[in-house]
Formats: sequence, structure tokens, C-alpha cells
Amino acid sequence: MTEAYRINNLAVDAQQKQLLNIGKLNINSNQSTAILGENGAGKTTLLHTLAFIQPGVSGKFLVLGQAVNGTLSAALRRRIGLVSQQPYLLPGTVLENLQLALRLQGFKTGMHAEQIDLWLQRLNLQGLVDTDAAILSGGEQKRVALARTLICQPDILLLDEPFAHLDQQHIHQLEVILHQWAAQPGKTMVFSTHNRFQANMLADKTISLYQGKMIDTPFLNVFHGHYKMPVFDTGKLKVTTSMEDIDANVMAVDPRDIIISKIAPNQSSIRNSYPGKLTQITADSQGVRLSIDCGERFDAIITEQSLRELTLQPGDRLFVSFKASAVRLF
Repeated sequence: MTEAYRINNLAVDAQQKQLLNIGKLNINSNQSTAILGENGAGKTTLLHTLAFIQPGVSGKFLVLGQAVNGTLSAALRRRIGLVSQQPYLLPGTVLENLQLALRLQGFKTGMHAEQIDLWLQRLNLQGLVDTDAAILSGGEQKRVALARTLICQPDILLLDEPFAHLDQQHIHQLEVILHQWAAQPGKTMVFSTHNRFQANMLADKTISLYQGKMIDTPFLNVFHGHYKMPVFDTGKLKVTTSMEDIDANVMAVDPRDIIISKIAPNQSSIRNSYPGKLTQITADSQGVRLSIDCGERFDAIITEQSLRELTLQPGDRLFVSFKASAVRLF
């Protein structure tokens, strides 16, 4: 499989602080990749790095098979589109913003009307075509910025929190649009989100960031607290770990490593077991997600067969159990 990006020894430094430190990052072409992480994890910084607008970057970059040293060529830049979380629209109407984008990308004038009509319709912007961009709401600005980028047909689409500021109707509409766009041959999409389940629905691959570093655990069951070997204290629960004595203030447990039972487990190897109440059952791309309140909220992923065998319903009393080795500390 070809790669949209191959990056080695990526570091981003600003104001005597390291924002990103990633040894190796490969993003495949013809795939969708979601970047997950809490606020301040480095999601926006990584997207700006991929768009080559982030200052303070070092590393070795291969983009769509071409080595890049510092700045993109004009031809390569035209193949990458970025929609920021808080996009900037140029002075003028919605129509003028779209027309200018097409002109700057070298599209022939005769193609403008057809492409503009297409994306105005897809993003439900027909009624705003003559509206001054300065008076649009946050959600309207986001949709115009998306139209302005998608209308230019980039090969790589970078989206920073694309569903922020959108109501539920437009969230669903955008999910459909992005899924269809990414399914086209030669298209690569990278987007950031707080919503892991939305990421799993739209993305072929996820990247989890914590304090500027890639971590190899899904961003569920993440708790802040204090670690004194071998116990991590969240303030509500004390969790036994098998990790060394390190300076850590964040704990994570993979939802697939959690065992759900109606009675307390008796295996000696399971060091952590907590009674709780099942609060929610939802579909997940990997099976069925259970949310259990044990003082802290845990999410577990089980199979549909396990759900039927356990005959679970919201409100059931359960035990959440996992081994000490299932705990990751950061």
C-alpha cells in the first residue's frame, strides 16, 4: 500500500516547549485516519504539521512519494486541503469565497458554476450563497470552509474537529459526505476528533496522542490521578498495576481487556475487580460497548454473543474486572 506520509523523527518545539515527539509516523494513501486525544494532546499541531503550516518542525518527510525539506512545492500544496477547527473566511460572500478558491487552484472558469452548485447542495448552503461570510454562524462558517476545500478536489484532506459547531442534522450529513469522499480512488483523509466511536465509524485507522506522543491504547477508560507503585489512585478507585515505578499521572485500560460478569471473579490473576451498575449498551464497530458506573465510568467491548449469553440490561449490577498487566500508565 502506498503512503500519503512517511515521517521519521518528528519533533515540534514552540516557546521552549515540545509539542510533538513522534519517532515514526506512516499514514497510508487511500485510507481514512482519525487522530484521537484530549485537549492539548497535539492533534491540531499534528494536522498543521501535515499541512506544512506549523512552525518549529523538524524531521524527515516523504509526502505522496516526494521528499519534502521545509516547504511544499506549489504542485504538491495543491494536492493537500486543510479545514481548521475555526476556519478563516475571506471578506465577501459565500459565492465569492468558493470562486476565489477555484481560481487560486487553477480551475477553468467554465467549470466554476457546476462545481459550486454541487457543493452548495451537498453541504446545504444554497440559501447562503449571497450572504456575507462575516455574519455566518460558527456552524455555517465550518460548512463553507469545507465546501471551499472539497470543491478543489485535494488528494489529501486534513480536518481539525470537522463536527465541532454543527447540529445533529449537519453532523449526520457531513458523516455521509466524508464517507463518500474518502471512498473515491486516490483520496486520503486525516481528521481529529474527541469522539472515538465517530472515529471508528469513519476511519480505517486511529492514532492516539497523549502529550504530543503516540500511545498504543484506545482513548477510552482514561483516568487522571497519582501513582505510587504498584497502585494508581484515581481519587475514587485504587487500581493495581504491574508497571515499574515511574512518574505517571494518567492511567488507561483497553476496553477489550475488561471482563464483565454478574458475580465476583475468583481467579487469582485478576487483581482489579469493582462492582458497578450497567448504564448504557451501544453498538460499536468492534462489537457491543457497555458503560458501567463503578464510581469511575468504565467502557467494555464485548461480542454480541456474549451480550446474549449474559442477558444484560441497563440497570443490571455487574463486576468490572481486569488484570494488573492490562493497565497502562503515562
